[in-house]
Amino acid sequence: MEVIKAATKRSYGNRVFHIEILYPGKALGLKDTGFYTIGRIDHANFNPPGIVPMHPHRDDEILSYMRSGVVLHKDSTGYKKLLDAFNMMMMNAGSGLQHEESAQENLEMLQIFMRPSENGLEPKVQFHKFEELYSENQWRLVAGNSETAPLQLRTDTNIYDTRLNKGNSIEVPVISSEKVINFLYCFSGSVTVGDYIIDKGDSLIFNSDQPGITAGITSDLVLFQIKEGATYSSTGMFSGNQFR
Repeated sequence: MEVIKAATKRSYGNRVFHIEILYPGKALGLKDTGFYTIGRIDHANFNPPGIVPMHPHRDDEILSYMRSGVVLHKDSTGYKKLLDAFNMMMMNAGSGLQHEESAQENLEMLQIFMRPSENGLEPKVQFHKFEELYSENQWRLVAGNSETAPLQLRTDTNIYDTRLNKGNSIEVPVISSEKVINFLYCFSGSVTVGDYIIDKGDSLIFNSDQPGITAGITSDLVLFQIKEGATYSSTGMFSGNQFR
């Protein structure tokens, strides 16, 4: 197991817009700032009247993972949508698109930059409304590389979430015989995995043979299951290797 502490993130912003950027590969001392199919993870707090003006994306798969508040999304494909903890979005930037975001209510979210299996794919924007605010004590598939995933991800990774209530434990999903790399991000709270305590903003990398995850306090978790040997591009505009 390898732990990435929240203190390794790069922090930017002010009281209106504050962002902590995790480059997982850089935190692990790798030559690539990303980690396999994960380019970077932005943990953002964004308050009215904040706005991120129209800007481009290319060859990134971008999940807007909302946990509180409301943001208005507009993009160059013509969509104008409110996003909140029920309504999430995937931008498959492909050959290129643009978007802007403006805070309608104080919000906390992750903007997750994933790496596509190849560059130059058709750009598209997806939205999904989840029936429940939280998936309590069980994993919920949020995005993945399958037709059954709520949000389609064009890389060999599934993204799950759960709200693990205090004192509860959970194992990672096992859905096939394929080997995966587990990357766990603690959005809030504190959990124990084996001998490790993972607090808000920390990450843990482990295989499926590791012990279960137990919540010391009620915790919101995001789990990436990356297929071993996944093909991915490391040249995306934001998800690519930033050492280049």
